[in-house]
Amino acid sequence: MSLFEWNPDMKMLRFVALVAIVFALSSCGFRMRGEARLPADLQRVHVAASDPFSPLQRDVEAALARSGAVIESAPGKDVAQVTLAAISLAPMVRSVGANALVNEFSMVYHVELSIQGSDGKTLLAPQVIEHSRDYTFDQTQAIGSNAEQDEIKKGMEREMVQAIMFKVGSVGQK
Repeated sequence: MSLFEWNPDMKMLRFVALVAIVFALSSCGFRMRGEARLPADLQRVHVAASDPFSPLQRDVEAALARSGAVIESAPGKDVAQVTLAAISLAPMVRSVGANALVNEFSMVYHVELSIQGSDGKTLLAPQVIEHSRDYTFDQTQAIGSNAEQDEIKKGMEREMVQAIMFKVGSVGQK
């Protein structure tokens, strides 16, 4: 009898193993990643940003809307507020070569986040969220460096939106 022949006992063993895996995943708290679950206090929300032209404000508003929030254009009665203060995305020089040209950069994305509920209570005191990503710069391959830097910025903006939505979701679980 070969290892790959069909055996009724193996069928039962595979079924038991599958059930055990499903049970283990469900009991450990595993769940599919999706949109943040918003607390009732954040069903109507205004997003205020220190830089109104930053794509971060627009992306956070879109993520909140996907999570079921109604986005308000101005603060008001019964409207929660997510404040994005001190938004900055800047390159920092990490190393310089012998020829006095930059070899490595770090992109640092910095945001100060605070959340007030619709009743005016502070749900999340001001917190700093910071992401950084390192990249190298080759002077001989300078043609694609601006496009690469733009892709890094876009990726960091997506990561920052996810971090902010994680904080927003955690407010509802407190």
